Amino acid sequence: MVNAAVNRRLDRYRRQSLRLRDDALAEMQSGRWLRAEELLWGSLTLAVKGAALSRGQDLADDAAVKDYAARLGRRLRDRRVRDAFARLDQFSDAVERARESRRRMEPVIQIFEDTTAAVARLWAWADTAAPEAENDR
Repeated sequence: MVNAAVNRRLDRYRRQSLRLRDDALAEMQSGRWLRAEELLWGSLTLAVKGAALSRGQDLADDAAVKDYAARLGRRLRDRRVRDAFARLDQFSDAVERARESRRRMEPVIQIFEDTTAAVARLWAWADTAAPEAENDR
């Protein structure tokens, strides 16, 4: 059973993660693409930390967060979770290519959609938590 302090932390992570995701969408709609990217990084990082915390793991640094997402994505057979950080790494380049070629922003929007789908999947998975059942270390 997850204790009250952990539940409060999970709730805080979730609220912040979802607020950052929503703020990223607003920034994209305003054409502030790079600010949207920063917000997506925060949203995704908090979702991964929340998923891990729901299973009794506290992730200490960015490398641990990325590793956990990759392992969890493989375990869940979900490429959006597995590749979320790698996809998000492509965001700035996709924005720059679209600006240079004066093309539409579909590739950027696809990265946004993949990232937000990963965030949703991570929170849905965190909701099914049973810390003692965790065995993907």
